[in-house]
Amino acid sequence: MKIGLGALIALLCCAVTPVLAAETGYTLRSTDLKLRPFLDAETLQALPVNTRVDILQRQGAWMRVNSLKQQGWVRMLSVRLGSADQGGQEDGGWLSVFALGKPRSSSPTTATVTTGVRGFSEEELKASTPSPAEFDKLASFAATPDQAAALAAAGALATRQVPYYADNGKPERSAK
Repeated sequence: MKIGLGALIALLCCAVTPVLAAETGYTLRSTDLKLRPFLDAETLQALPVNTRVDILQRQGAWMRVNSLKQQGWVRMLSVRLGSADQGGQEDGGWLSVFALGKPRSSSPTTATVTTGVRGFSEEELKASTPSPAEFDKLASFAATPDQAAALAAAGALATRQVPYYADNGKPERSAK
C-alpha cells in the first residue's frame, strides 16, 4: 500500500508541476488576440493594455496565450512577463518556495530581442564595383508588358491614369 501511495503522490506532483510552472505576463499595449500565429489571421478579440495572459506556447515571434477565458495568439513584443503591478518582475508563483527566499536578479525565462539593419560603410561604397551579371539577373525578374497585362486581367484589374508628380510634390498636368 505504501508503494501505491508513493506512486500516486509522484504522479500528482508530475501532473501539477507544469501548471505551476506556466509563465504569466501582461499586454504592454492594446493588441489583437488571433486565431492563428499570423498577422492576417482572424482576430478573436482585442486585448486592452495590462491584460493578464497565461503563456502556453511560443512559436517564432508569437505566443499562444489564455486570456479573458479565451485562447489565441499574440505578438511576442506585445507581452511582458510577470504581472503589471510588479513592473515585469516575475515572482515565480508556487515554485518560488524552492528559492528559499533569495531574490532573483532577473527571470531566466525572459528573452531580449534585438533587430537591426547593417548598412554599408563609406569605404565599402567607395570600393564597390558594378556587376553586369547581377544586373542582368535582376532584369530577368521584370515582367514584360504582355505578362503584366495578363496578370492584371486575371485579377480583374482596370486601367487607371495616375498623374506624375513634379519635384515640388505637386501633380503634373499631363501624364508622361
